[in-house]
Amino acid sequence: MQKELLAGAVAACLLALAWFGGIFSEGENEPELEPFPEFSTVADDGLTYSNSDYAGAPYIVIFSAEWCDSPCHSTMHAINSTLNGPAIIVLSTDPADNPQGISLSEWHDRSNSYDDDGDDLGQTLDFPFAKGIELAEEVEISSRPSIVFINSDGGVVNIHKGGLSDSGEITSYWESAGGTL
Repeated sequence: MQKELLAGAVAACLLALAWFGGIFSEGENEPELEPFPEFSTVADDGLTYSNSDYAGAPYIVIFSAEWCDSPCHSTMHAINSTLNGPAIIVLSTDPADNPQGISLSEWHDRSNSYDDDGDDLGQTLDFPFAKGIELAEEVEISSRPSIVFINSDGGVVNIHKGGLSDSGEITSYWESAGGTL
């Protein structure tokens, strides 16, 4: 009986030491996230966008290209409709000024009209489209689309390569970045 009490007391002391010693503390054992690189770019609306425009809240960077119709357009619409208008910027990885004769504003219009059906104009992609060649190289983007989910501290939580249309997967990525629906 005394041995059992002593063993219980020792176990309780070890547990208390571990708890107060920080073994069970939250957040300290989580891996450090890679920060999303600093950027500044002029978008199709003529405004300059940078990291500071998105500071303090999760956001999404979609790397695409002016000539990437599907799966790029469908991915943009799937993310926008699933998350009901999150903070997004779309960046082109194509180094040409107007690849295949497509300007940034024409690219935005084409992407926007992807889900149009006759008089039904579908949803509006109400976020900027800009060039992001150097940024894509720095993040090592090799496929279009590639979607980067960034948390409110500017850390890269996830990079999804290729088309993304599954609402469950989109929601999971967004929530892991700290986003809410």
